[in-house]
Amino acid sequence: MNLSHLLQAEELAEALVEGLRRELYLTPKPGLVDLWDNGSHRDLDLEMMDASIELIEEYQHRLLEALRRDAPLKTLVAIGQDAEVGMFKRFGTNTHKGAIFLCGLLVAAQARSGAREPAQLSAATAELAEEFFALGQVPPSHGKKVRQRFGRGGIILEALRGLPALFQTALPAWRDGIALCGDPAEAGFFVLARLMQQVEDTTALHRCGELGLARLRQDGRFLEAALSSGRSVRQHLTLLNEEYCQMNLTMGGVADLLGVAFGYLEYRGELKAEERAQRLPGMALPGGYVCL
Repeated sequence: MNLSHLLQAEELAEALVEGLRRELYLTPKPGLVDLWDNGSHRDLDLEMMDASIELIEEYQHRLLEALRRDAPLKTLVAIGQDAEVGMFKRFGTNTHKGAIFLCGLLVAAQARSGAREPAQLSAATAELAEEFFALGQVPPSHGKKVRQRFGRGGIILEALRGLPALFQTALPAWRDGIALCGDPAEAGFFVLARLMQQVEDTTALHRCGELGLARLRQDGRFLEAALSSGRSVRQHLTLLNEEYCQMNLTMGGVADLLGVAFGYLEYRGELKAEERAQRLPGMALPGGYVCL
């Protein structure tokens, strides 16, 4: 393994863990666990999700050790599967199953390619995803059933396309949000709004069918419009959370991709640059996390 490529992968792995924490503490988020409540998740809470992120950090260390040994893809896959099993045994639910897959895919693609630019990493991710799915390593899951029932590509198609929700949706959304308001906190919600409009969220489909996915699209458009006009969105997000809880609607796929997007922006130095330029408003939390 090329040493410089591996060093880049280590930096990315560390940043992705921080990105997942940033997503967790971003508040308020409709239907998702945050500082205020558990959203539509009766089996999750903030402490559990934070501990789950620590498990992902441990998984990333094992993955990087395997990459240093030039381990084959099957070995990398087995490490990810072990992480999923360990997560379920500890928490009794799949707290960050999607994040394990996304983070592992990105870190391995970075280590293999040494990509300097988003387009290069996207292409490397698509190539690695094709190899991964060629192994037939897609166990039964709610996501698999939903993809079959509704004819949606979900995370599989997203990965095979090189994570366009990350590289073509989330990154431009962050930059648009910063250009519009200059506020890293509101820019984070700008990313959330765009992802709600674009992601084929199989968690929403599993819980509420096509109407649930359509609701995410609609609410994402409204949220982006409100942010673009300079209106406060705190009360609106709070009301959405109440409605999502009543509907049992959530958006696990959006949350995973939002965390990964924050992590990649951290890796590229874009988050730190904005936070140095402006002290974050709202609730002060360790590491610069905020609450509107």
